[in-house]
Amino acid sequence: MIDISGLDRTTFLKESLVIYQKRRGFRFGTDTFLLADFVRCQPGERFIDLGTGSGVIPLLLLEKYEDITGAAVDVVKECVELTKLNAEVNGFTDRLDVFCLNVKDVRSCFPAERFDVVVTNPPFKEVKRGLINPDNYKAIARHEIEGTLKDFIEAAAYLLKWKGRFYLVCPVERFVDTIFFCRSKNLEPKRIRFIQPSREEKANLFLLEARKGGGKGMEVLPPLVIYEDKRNRVYTPEMKKKYEAFFESK
Repeated sequence: MIDISGLDRTTFLKESLVIYQKRRGFRFGTDTFLLADFVRCQPGERFIDLGTGSGVIPLLLLEKYEDITGAAVDVVKECVELTKLNAEVNGFTDRLDVFCLNVKDVRSCFPAERFDVVVTNPPFKEVKRGLINPDNYKAIARHEIEGTLKDFIEAAAYLLKWKGRFYLVCPVERFVDTIFFCRSKNLEPKRIRFIQPSREEKANLFLLEARKGGGKGMEVLPPLVIYEDKRNRVYTPEMKKKYEAFFESK
């Protein structure tokens, strides 16, 4: 079991949800919350989170939707232990299965079309572009070291049931690649929302929902703006409402 004395403890939803994470190294951020908020689940469905980190997205989904179950996968053993710890302290061990597994090897662990929903916040930086972070966990989370964007999308296509839904958050620099890889695997983009740090700045992230075997036709939602005043970290009304939902009310 992982030593919690070296971890930070964060509470959500009026302290009904507890998340432990490393004090140093890769830590979840705004994109994690926005992806969890973007995901739609129906009663009785089963989801899987690819590259789960400390398991924040699965825990938020399990807390929000009482009648779903899920799985979480990460290639880093310490992340898997963190996710198991977070599932245990929140009472979700009977609803969440956690695996130490590279997304390129999902066929060895899961049968095809096992899940209704696949979620991922994948590594997005191509290894030959830009400096690789010296912190190994940050490097694996951000750079295509253990798995490429294409690998994550191919894994999603394999794991999803027919008409199942794929959810992803990624930097805009990989938008064209994402659409191309999705369509090549019969994952048809259905909803897209671009994210702007402020009203004056260009979008730097996007949220995507794609459907396996879906027909043509895509909805582009209004941009989501994070900060009304970025310098003083004042959120827009929409973002404030989203954070209040995560932190203050179940």
